[in-house]
Amino acid sequence: MPHKKYGMNQILKLTRINMSTAIAISAVAGLIFFRGELTTEIIPVFSGVLLLASAATVLNQIQERHQDALMTRTMDRPLPSKKMTLKKASLLTLIMGISGTVILYFFTTPLTVALGLFNIIWYNGVYTPLKRHTGFVVIIGAVTGALPPMMGWTAAGGSLADPKIIFIAAFFFLWQIPHFLLLLLRYKEDYQRAGFQSATSSMTDNQVKSIVFMWTLGTALITLFFPVFGIISGTFLIVCIILLNAMLIVFFYRSAFKRNPEFNLRRAFGSLYLYQLSILAILISEALK
Repeated sequence: MPHKKYGMNQILKLTRINMSTAIAISAVAGLIFFRGELTTEIIPVFSGVLLLASAATVLNQIQERHQDALMTRTMDRPLPSKKMTLKKASLLTLIMGISGTVILYFFTTPLTVALGLFNIIWYNGVYTPLKRHTGFVVIIGAVTGALPPMMGWTAAGGSLADPKIIFIAAFFFLWQIPHFLLLLLRYKEDYQRAGFQSATSSMTDNQVKSIVFMWTLGTALITLFFPVFGIISGTFLIVCIILLNAMLIVFFYRSAFKRNPEFNLRRAFGSLYLYQLSILAILISEALK
């Protein structure tokens, strides 16, 4: 029997609050980069994007509750573990989705609202169903990581045709792919048990590591265009970008290609997240100069 009371802990698990917060922060970064200052606009952008991201995440868990019950890493989530009812989760995603849309509608721009709603449709209506049919869905899913910075940018009045936001969004798009591939590598048996297709299912672990390295290399290389298009300037920040890329590339190269590699997945995830946060910090530093 499901629990009668739903604690905040279960709601936080259902919304995957860490991931949803990271998405909202990337939207705020887009806003700050366009404005060049900290403004009160941060509050509605952060809260609106956080609510929409949380709504999409809850809806995803509703859609995949049966598959989640088959996987070790997800079987304790609120829905498969019966700690929350389907009705309660559905009501929660509806309230958050409407609230986030209303906040963005009244405090940002129509384009920002459209991007937010499109992202939910893409994530829940395209990416989630295709996970059971094609292993190349990782590229489709990466689109959802590119849109939040665009939302912050357009919320401040920026144009999507500006090369600056195009390259920033491209960075977030490319970053998603090695992240997804590492998940497939770490939880390969879980995904197979749940019936999810994987582009790496017929590959050896070493082959997957090589592919992870190539996408990581692409993620690093896109940041080298930042100085070209005026996204960052100044010797110090450019040197920081170069050093970050060098450390990231060396780590993943050694992990993928050294003889008898011991690929530490925890360190790999940590390195990717630290790299993304560092790039965000550099972008914000540039904007606030």
